[in-house]
Amino acid sequence: MRKLALVALVTALGAGVSTSALAAGQQTAQPQAQTQAQNVKVSDKELSLFVEAEKSVNSIRQSAISKLGQTKDQNAAQKIQQQANESMVKAVKDTGLSVQDYNKIARALQTDKDLRSRISQLQKAG
Repeated sequence: MRKLALVALVTALGAGVSTSALAAGQQTAQPQAQTQAQNVKVSDKELSLFVEAEKSVNSIRQSAISKLGQTKDQNAAQKIQQQANESMVKAVKDTGLSVQDYNKIARALQTDKDLRSRISQLQKAG
């Protein structure tokens, strides 16, 4: 059950909670989806907001995964997962980015080398 909760938590926010989660989970993405993701235009401001949101989302996810690893109670695990999902959505929205835009950028990062390079530069600068 814990394994299912971890998988569900990692896939919270749809297809993209973080670039690391996507790297593991998007290996089987359809070529058409990858082609569409490559054509995404992301402003510097959106990318900066994404980096900010991703830091919060990763922190929330890591905390939840740790808590899930310590519980054997299915109800407690579901509550942890639900709270983490809600916190991640709030964290993304608090940056000014919509969950849809966050997911769009996260998916695009899987196939767009230029976007990955831009985000890497932002992460190093921040």
